[in-house]
Amino acid sequence: MSTSGPPAFEYPRRSVRLLSTRELSEVLGVSESSLKRWIDSGKIAATRTEGGHRRIELMEALRFIRDSHAQVARPDLLGLPNVTGPDVRLVDLLREGDAVGARGWLAARYLEGASVASLADGPIREAMHAVGELWHHDEAGVFLEHRATDACLQAIAQLRTMLPPSSPRAPCAIGGTPPGDPYLVSSQLSAMVAAEGGMRAVNLGPDVPPLALERAVTALRPKLVWISVSVPMAPARVTALGRALDTLPRATTVVVGGREAAGLKLPQRVVRGSSMADLAALVQSVIG
Repeated sequence: MSTSGPPAFEYPRRSVRLLSTRELSEVLGVSESSLKRWIDSGKIAATRTEGGHRRIELMEALRFIRDSHAQVARPDLLGLPNVTGPDVRLVDLLREGDAVGARGWLAARYLEGASVASLADGPIREAMHAVGELWHHDEAGVFLEHRATDACLQAIAQLRTMLPPSSPRAPCAIGGTPPGDPYLVSSQLSAMVAAEGGMRAVNLGPDVPPLALERAVTALRPKLVWISVSVPMAPARVTALGRALDTLPRATTVVVGGREAAGLKLPQRVVRGSSMADLAALVQSVIG
């Protein structure tokens, strides 16, 4: 039997990493017998091998740590760098180009229970703004900014791997930055906010032409499209973007945000967002 429309996009399955009770007990700095009691009482979900040994999925371990505010004694057993304390500032790590330290800092805050949106609107935004101002005061400012951006992207990429995988049946969200906008961080964070909210997020990245966006919408059939604008747009590009957004299916919610989004003349259907918290709330309204 024939069907109309393009085939559904297939998302690859994540490989599942399993931890033994000994490994997770060392991660948490507790006895293995205590950990087994938590499993048997239902606090931690686990499977059993053919030999009857308990095994815990990595994502379940991360969930338990976040929900219980447990201390992490051995982050290396989770594949994470040393957890950095809150007395260290993210901006200082990025200024130094310390990607490992930045990864540990973001991982620590996430495991303590912070959402992606709160990290994006708070320490990440503050740090990247401060780093972006360096070129005003330092001859090496451009180099420092680029190095800091690379360190930030590494930390964000690791954080994305810590998010629970979305259901293959979850609604899709896609987005990127408009033509001429080379910034990577904001769209990556938007994808992570959508993923944390339960959507299948596809980040199209920077400098997305309107035609590429339209084709992605046709292929992926998203319920939500985000556009992150970090640099000023020429009037002709604003007009082209507006036309592209206006042709998207009416069932698709379109949100535009970013530091240069205010004042852009876009179709009335476009939702304006001023923060990642706004995007997180919109994701929940789309999912229903």
